[in-house]
Amino acid sequence: MKAARIHGPKTVTCDNVDDPTIQEGRDIILKVTATAICGSDLHIYSGGLPQPRPMVLGHEFMGIVEEVGPQIKNLKRGDRVVVPFPIACGHCFFCDHHLPGHCENSNLNITARKGAC
Repeated sequence: MKAARIHGPKTVTCDNVDDPTIQEGRDIILKVTATAICGSDLHIYSGGLPQPRPMVLGHEFMGIVEEVGPQIKNLKRGDRVVVPFPIACGHCFFCDHHLPGHCENSNLNITARKGAC
C-alpha cells in the first residue's frame, strides 16, 4: 500500500509499505477514508522533534473496519469509525490514571523495532 512517510526534517515521500496485519488480539485494520496532518506531525516535519526512522504520517483518521482481532467484540467488518489521538490500550498504569497520551503500550513499533513505520 502507499503511505506518506517522513524521513527527516522537511522530507516526506509517498512510499510503498507493507499491508498491516493483525498482531495482537485487540488490533483492528481499517481502510482509511480520511486523515489529517496533526500539529505533532508538524513538529517532526520542522525538525523540532527528531525522528530516528521513517514514520508513516497521519494518526487522526476515519475509516471502514476491514478486519478485527479475536478480542474485539464491539466492532465488525464494514463499521465506520473515527480514531482520535491518542490511541491507547486502556489498561496500563497511565491509562488507568486517565493519561492516555502516555500509554505504555500504544505504538510500540516506533520504539521497539528499527525501521518500523
